[in-house]
Amino acid sequence: MEFIVIFDQVSTLLVLLLVGFITKKVGIINDVVNKKLSEFLLMVTSPMLIFTSFLMDYEAEKLTNALYVIGLGTVMFIISIIAAEKIFFKKQPKAKRAVIKSAIVFSNCGFMGFPLVDSIFGQEGVFYASMYLVVFNIVMWTYGMMVFSGKANFNIKKMLTTPAMIAVYLGIPIFLFQINIPFPIKNAAQMIGNMTTPLAMIIIGAIIESANIKKALSDIQVYILSIMRLLIMPLIAYFLILFIDIPKIASDICIVVLAMPASVNAAVFAEKFEAEPLFASKVVTVSTLLSILTIPIILRLL
Repeated sequence: MEFIVIFDQVSTLLVLLLVGFITKKVGIINDVVNKKLSEFLLMVTSPMLIFTSFLMDYEAEKLTNALYVIGLGTVMFIISIIAAEKIFFKKQPKAKRAVIKSAIVFSNCGFMGFPLVDSIFGQEGVFYASMYLVVFNIVMWTYGMMVFSGKANFNIKKMLTTPAMIAVYLGIPIFLFQINIPFPIKNAAQMIGNMTTPLAMIIIGAIIESANIKKALSDIQVYILSIMRLLIMPLIAYFLILFIDIPKIASDICIVVLAMPASVNAAVFAEKFEAEPLFASKVVTVSTLLSILTIPIILRLL
C-alpha cells in the first residue's frame, strides 16, 4: 500500500483522536458522556455501518472472499489462543494471566478496526470485516468469558444477540437476495453508520486522556504485550498467507483487524470479574498509543 495513502488515513484518525483528547481535557466531554457515547457507538452507529455494508450488488466472488475471511480469522484465533495458553507469561498470577490472554487473542477490531477498514477499503472492506466480527464474537463470548470467569460457562445468548451480530443477520439475506431497501431508510442508515469512524476516534482520545499515562508507560510487561498484539499477531498472519492461496482483499482485511490494539473488552471483563482491571487499562492505553506507530508499518506490507 502506498505510503501517502497510509499517512493520510492514519493522520486523519490521529486528528480525530486528538479532538477527543482535547475535548475531554477541557471538560466538554466527561467520563459519563464518554460512556454514553461508547454505548451509542456499540448499539447504534457501528451496527448501522455493518448493516449498510451489505447494501451492495451480489457477486459470488464477494461471498467467497467473505468465507476466506471467516476461515483465516478462525485459524488466527486458534493460533493466538495456543500462544496465549502455552507460550507467554505462564508464571503470572491467575487474574493477570486472564488479562494477558485476552490482550493477545482479542484486538480492538470494533472501535478501531472498522473505522480504519472503512477509511481504507470502503463499504466492501467493512462487509468482509463483519465476517471477521462473527468469529470474534463467538470466541469472545466463549473463550473470553472462560478466561476471566474460570468456568466453561458460555454465554450463547450474549454471543448471538449483540447489535453487531443482529446487523449481520439482517444484512446477509439483503445481500444474498438483493432485497431493495427504501431510500429514506437506506440513506438514514448510511448517515448514522458514517458517524462511526469520527465517534470511535473521539471516544478513544477521551479514554486516553482519562488514563494515568505515566504509570502505564512504566510497566515493561505492557510493552511486551503491546508488541505481541500490534506486531507479532499480524505478522504471523502475513507470513501464513504466503503459503496459502487466498484473495488479497480477504488477507488484507484480516491483517488490518489483527494489527489493532488490545480490545477494550479486556478492561471491561477485567473490571467485571475483578481480574487486575488497572493492568488491563494499562494494556489498552499503551497498545492504543503505540498503534499509532505500528499500524503504518503493518499497512506498508499490504
